[in-house]
Amino acid sequence: MTEVASSNLPLALAGVATAIVGWGSFTLPMKAESVKKANLDSMVFNTYMGIGVALSSLPVLLIEEWAFTWWSTAGALLFAPGCLFCVLTVEWIGIAKGQAIWAGCVALQSFLCGLIGFQEWPVNLPLTLVGGGILLAGIGTLSFVEVAEPEGEGESQPLKSAGGDSEGGYKPAERVAKKEVQPVKGLFGCLMIGLLCGSCMVPFRLSPQVPFQNGTHAVVYAVGFGLSLMVINMLVLAFRAAVSDMPKLHMETCAIPGMLSGALWNLGNIGNIYACLPPLGLAVGYPLTQCCLLVAGMWGIFLFGEIKGAKALGTFAAGAVVVVVGATLLGIYGRSEE
Repeated sequence: MTEVASSNLPLALAGVATAIVGWGSFTLPMKAESVKKANLDSMVFNTYMGIGVALSSLPVLLIEEWAFTWWSTAGALLFAPGCLFCVLTVEWIGIAKGQAIWAGCVALQSFLCGLIGFQEWPVNLPLTLVGGGILLAGIGTLSFVEVAEPEGEGESQPLKSAGGDSEGGYKPAERVAKKEVQPVKGLFGCLMIGLLCGSCMVPFRLSPQVPFQNGTHAVVYAVGFGLSLMVINMLVLAFRAAVSDMPKLHMETCAIPGMLSGALWNLGNIGNIYACLPPLGLAVGYPLTQCCLLVAGMWGIFLFGEIKGAKALGTFAAGAVVVVVGATLLGIYGRSEE
């Protein structure tokens, strides 16, 4: 281990821990009571998330000089719809199952992007194939986990007025229909998250070497990415308002949870940049950050009671461990020899 790599080890390990906490927790505000009571539109929450990502990236400029590349905007264009699918998937199948499956899909897609797009041929093809097979087996196992129906969610929540008035009034006699688990939609959402979010680091790889791929200075990429994401989400919402309808914003009750969700995701993103520094690198650092699915699983199980019963819990635990093992093998043996 070189002297520089050795000196980076504490920072890289801190990055791993930060990414695990940030990415494992960013879905929590999506299930905040204020968001559920408002019956908030997913696109509005996604817009608030973009603002949170942008604002939380600005402190980076306290330690790094401003630098911008249009590749960060390209990355944000890929992540924006992927993030919307994150919000929808949490609604469809919950945090625990949803994030566990999409983490595996993201790991697999990012590996394929490196292999096909950048000709990063694995150092050990047989073990790489084993890792990919294990990862797919873990994803398949998690797809069979039965998610508990939400208890009481939405039963006493008022419904938006049928007229869609500007004041966002409610009809007190009506109630929001109880949300049901939708496994088919949830699996589709996970696949889309894997495709989009698993590809959003490709523009980062195509960005100029200096400063965006220059060790610790690479973190400045997060600033352009965050600002681009905020603008893209706002434009999409404005376009929807122009051609269709403008959903109620519920700024007073839902803006903070949405921005907090974005800030937590960005915390994980910045942590991931440091996690991939030598001596861990992409080979070990990135797979380690995928342990975030275990954190998300614990939130979903213990805080929201999404998975109940010995059989379902056992299936989830087995599938989650298998996904982590598969992602780790892909990271270690699927990296480029260079």
